[in-house]
Amino acid sequence: MALLEIQNLAAAYGPVPILHKIDMHVEQGEFVGVLGHNGMGKTTLLRALMGFVTTTAGSVKYQEREIRRLPTYKRARMGMSLVPQGREIFPNLTVMENLTVGILGKKGSLDRIDEMLEFFPRLRPLLDRRGGALSGGEQQILALARCLCNHPSLILLDEPTEGVQPSIIQEISEVLQELRVKQNLTIVLVEQNLDFILGLASRIYTISRGVLDTEIPIEEIQDSAMVAEYLGFGN
Repeated sequence: MALLEIQNLAAAYGPVPILHKIDMHVEQGEFVGVLGHNGMGKTTLLRALMGFVTTTAGSVKYQEREIRRLPTYKRARMGMSLVPQGREIFPNLTVMENLTVGILGKKGSLDRIDEMLEFFPRLRPLLDRRGGALSGGEQQILALARCLCNHPSLILLDEPTEGVQPSIIQEISEVLQELRVKQNLTIVLVEQNLDFILGLASRIYTISRGVLDTEIPIEEIQDSAMVAEYLGFGN
C-alpha cells in the first residue's frame, strides 16, 4: 500500500475552488515531484495535505488511514511535516533555539539535533546566530533541519530552491538523497527548478490551474520538446 494515497481531492479558499479532483500516490521512501508555474496550485496542494487549507471533497489516506478531516497537529503526530515556501523560521530565535523548537515533546531530542548537525554541518558554527541574520540559503537549511528534528516520515517540501544560491541548492540535494538512503525518508517536492526536481524525484506530476495534468516519466521530461509541451520551459 502507498504511504500517501489521494483520490478526487478538491479544496477551496472560502467559496473559491482551488484544487480539482487531485489523484496521486506516494510510496514509502519515494521522492515525488510536482512541477508547475506560479499560481497553478502547487503550494495549495501541500497546505491542503497538511490540513491548513479546507478540503471540500475526496480522500486523503496516510499510512492507510483516512486523514482528510483530521486537524493539522494530528497529521504532524502521525509523521507528516511541511517545510513551507518562505521557510518561516523564527527570525528572533537563534539557530539552536529554532532546532530546539523542532524537537519539543520528542524523546532523545538533543541526540536528534546532533544528528541533524552531522547532515548539515554548515549550521554548526551558526548555532548562536539569530535566524533572521542568516542568508536565504542558510535559512532554508535551518528550516529543513528543524523539520527533520521531529522525525517525520513524510516531508512536504515547498519551493526549497527559491532565493537560494547554487552551492546550497546542491548541498540540499545531496543531503536529501543521503537521507532517503539512510532513513527511508519520503518527500513530496513542489518546485519550478527543473534541474533540482529531476535530480531527486523518481516520478513527476505537472499541475495547471489546480489540476494534476499528468504524470511524466523522468526519461521523458528530460526531453526539451516534452518540457515545452507540458510546461513551457523549453529553449
